[in-house]
Amino acid sequence: MPYVFFMLICAIWGGSFLLMKKAHLCFGPLSIGGWRVMSGALVLMVAWRFAGGGWPFKRAHLLPLLGTVLLGYVWPYCLQPYLVGRLGSGFVGMSVSFTPLMTVLASIPMLHIYPSPRQLAGVLGGLACIGVVLSGGLAFDATPLDLALAVSVPAAYAVANTYVKRRFTDLPALALTCAALGLAGALILPVTAFLPSESVRSTEHLGLALLSLGVLGVFGTGLAMFMFYKLVQDQGPLFAGMVTYLVPIGALALGWLDGETVSARQLAGLAGIFLMVALAQSGRKPAAKPAAPPR
Repeated sequence: MPYVFFMLICAIWGGSFLLMKKAHLCFGPLSIGGWRVMSGALVLMVAWRFAGGGWPFKRAHLLPLLGTVLLGYVWPYCLQPYLVGRLGSGFVGMSVSFTPLMTVLASIPMLHIYPSPRQLAGVLGGLACIGVVLSGGLAFDATPLDLALAVSVPAAYAVANTYVKRRFTDLPALALTCAALGLAGALILPVTAFLPSESVRSTEHLGLALLSLGVLGVFGTGLAMFMFYKLVQDQGPLFAGMVTYLVPIGALALGWLDGETVSARQLAGLAGIFLMVALAQSGRKPAAKPAAPPR
């Protein structure tokens, strides 16, 4: 089942960047981020109630959950639509591929977990392949600030995912994901009411934008984040984070179909990414759950 979740997440998130691009035709980045997390939360809330789940959270969970939401949801989910609108879905899809390397760095001080030689080789090899992909001629006009913001997204993901493994192993993944998405939506959506730039920009493509936003929320956020948190809790943040080495394949392919440039060098780099993921994931054992943190 972990590998089924792994491949499903890759497929879903590979298309999420194009969905952001289409939603950006009519909506601002904060509106896209807010509505995708809130619609994902509503879907998971129905699933949690249907499963008969109760309220698993304690007071000690609330402040750590707020920090996780601000870093791992509010920042990246509002920033990514902005970057997609500026740089294209393919480039932003590739930028998240720095997550595994940053997860390795975050796991050392936060979890006291050191990568095996095979994992380290796969992570570094995959990063080199990403460098090949980025140098392959993708058309974008990025400023140094754009690049810094793009790199901040995988950094935020890495720290938040590692903290989830450290702090929230005692919570059901479905309830944790639902609460995190709902809290993120409650923080983002009120802000959009005071920003004129977040109102509907055009009604010409409103149907496509609404459909893209709905699919992005239900599948790309609600379902995919539940599966991702399940992988983080059961298999560890590095295993889960390796999905971001395969996500660019879908992002680049769909970007190419939408008129973005893809070169032969990028395709060779993507083939190398496949090999590095297989290297890092081969011969691994499920991650042991750490002792419960002090309350």
